[in-house]
Amino acid sequence: MEIAIIGAGAIGLLCAYQLKEKHDVTLYVRSKQQYERILEKGIYYKANDEKKNRTVRVRFFKEWNGQEELTIVAVKQYQLASIYEKMEKMGDKIKAMCFLQNGMGHIETIRNSRVANILIGIVEHGAMKEDEQTVIHTGVGAIKIACIKGKMDDIVTTLTTATNKDFLFIMEHKYEIMLQKKLVVNCIVNSLTSILLVPNGLLLENAYYSQLMTMLMNEVLEVLTITESEKKIYREYCMEVIGKTALNKSSMLKDMEAGRPTEIDAILGYIIEEAKKKKQSVPIANTVYLMIKGKEREREVFIHD
Repeated sequence: MEIAIIGAGAIGLLCAYQLKEKHDVTLYVRSKQQYERILEKGIYYKANDEKKNRTVRVRFFKEWNGQEELTIVAVKQYQLASIYEKMEKMGDKIKAMCFLQNGMGHIETIRNSRVANILIGIVEHGAMKEDEQTVIHTGVGAIKIACIKGKMDDIVTTLTTATNKDFLFIMEHKYEIMLQKKLVVNCIVNSLTSILLVPNGLLLENAYYSQLMTMLMNEVLEVLTITESEKKIYREYCMEVIGKTALNKSSMLKDMEAGRPTEIDAILGYIIEEAKKKKQSVPIANTVYLMIKGKEREREVFIHD
């Protein structure tokens, strides 16, 4: 299958490297430096003390026209605006897309777009970008996908069968539940670890952090329109993810440490907006959100000064 991947961060590099094994992959980037490095030497992949290399076709984002059988969007939430613009211009000329962002703030926009065939996905792999062309696979998981609009049976079948054990695609039938479960994890793990500056596992190991985590989780679950049994499932899923990634740093903590913007608006910001619509009070979520936004502002002031 012809696959385009937009974005060459940790997830984009991981997808490009892994999918190139069985598919015709083109990686679209913005940076001239990154373009030249990948063009010259390909993508380096590190896992289990091994380093491998794979050549991948690379082009600039401005050249993307949506004509590949599937376009995987692997940029951050706050980087979607330019992609939305192209989607609006090209509309049904784009064959199919798959979005792999954290949070749920982008759902309405992509659902109302002119693109006919769209998948949504969540990434359960651990990955870290070492440099412009190197990705470290810190934890093997899966990419879970669900159809949000259109007919995607052939693409889904290809993704879920033409794969390898270290990079599975799993089909889910209800995208709302799939996204909500990941949203809860992101609200808790990303938000708290980026404020507390700790690896994921300390949210369970430290009794005080664990208490804070429970309080925030209760608020988040109360905002979502789900049953008590679903709340239990979401809690268990969150605990399972924290246990599996205990030694890892969350993506938001990495963003904070690297001086990059965070996806807090699409994650905890989404919960706060939903709470406002339902006239619900979420004081802990508001507090954590303001702390992270404050950290971002503090960094901006420091840079400008």
